[in-house]
Amino acid sequence: MRVEIADQCTKLYGMNLQPKDITDCDGCKANTGRLFSGCFNCEIRKCAILKNMINCAYCSDYACDKLEKHFAIDPDARNRLEEIRKKN
Repeated sequence: MRVEIADQCTKLYGMNLQPKDITDCDGCKANTGRLFSGCFNCEIRKCAILKNMINCAYCSDYACDKLEKHFAIDPDARNRLEEIRKKN
């Protein structure tokens, strides 16, 4: 699975990761130190923590500029969040 994740991150985000770079992760809002390497400086993650959001689908500012930039790289992220919004 780490090979697949590294490949996807390279294709979607241009991160040039190797399977050894893929670490266990406890989720975007975790404070355990077990975060994916790109998450420590993620502006979307920082915003969700600041606003105490489960995820961006629940935010009154959806879809903000930060998300729109992310959607340009990962259009499937919009689809996933839209599905969550429909359920609420």
